[in-house]
Amino acid sequence: MSDLLQTYRALVRTSWATVLEYRAQVILWIVSWLFPLIMMAVWLAVVDEAGPAAGWDESDFASYYVAAAMVMYLTSAWVVWEWDEDIRTGSLSVKLLKPLDPFHHYLANELGWKLFALALLVPLIAVATWLLPILHYPVTPGRLLVVAVSIVLGFALNMAMSCAFGVLAFWTTQAHSLFGIWTGVGQFLSGWIAPLALFPAGLRQVAGILPFYATLGLPIEILMGRLTGAEIARELSVGAVWTVFFVVLYRVLWRAGLRRYEAVGA
Repeated sequence: MSDLLQTYRALVRTSWATVLEYRAQVILWIVSWLFPLIMMAVWLAVVDEAGPAAGWDESDFASYYVAAAMVMYLTSAWVVWEWDEDIRTGSLSVKLLKPLDPFHHYLANELGWKLFALALLVPLIAVATWLLPILHYPVTPGRLLVVAVSIVLGFALNMAMSCAFGVLAFWTTQAHSLFGIWTGVGQFLSGWIAPLALFPAGLRQVAGILPFYATLGLPIEILMGRLTGAEIARELSVGAVWTVFFVVLYRVLWRAGLRRYEAVGA
């Protein structure tokens, strides 16, 4: 365990150095994640015209989408592109020669980017909350801890899903396209387009048992204090079950694909 932690520190430092080397690109990437603020403007216009929607007023929508801009970045995982490229080009062979499973390289790279996001976005959100009275987060130490747990769970779930789709590149050149379709559905059902509270009751129940809500809407609504303890426990359990499912699926596909990759390479 000690050796693994030291290896991760080295890999994360390398990833951090890469982020700093391409900081202009990173800033543009972060700006591209400000789409929730566009949705915030849309919903604020709706509330201004028609009044609160499903009990959500201007403060609720502003608080939701400002938090979404941070949570989405912290929970996202796009290693499907790295898996796809490494498998298609044969670069995976180099990683297989190393004593560490390739998964750890991808995970460490993601963590380096998350640290950069934390260093940049958290202070911005804190200052915005202090300066703008419309933003309201009834935080307590306990609630912040649960938010942190839900964000870690959301990232783990996204990482597991991304890896499961990524290793499909052993069989198809369309792994990233399939993942794009999956995340397209996920953006709608996660609360990215609109909070699930605005969905019809039946669709809201379906979204609550799928993996997507745990990756975005759940951490945000916990932060806003809109969920009861029982609801939080239920949704965290749903997210945990889906995470285990996709981890198992990834490992099964990885072992099967690796045998195929070796056979092709021979």
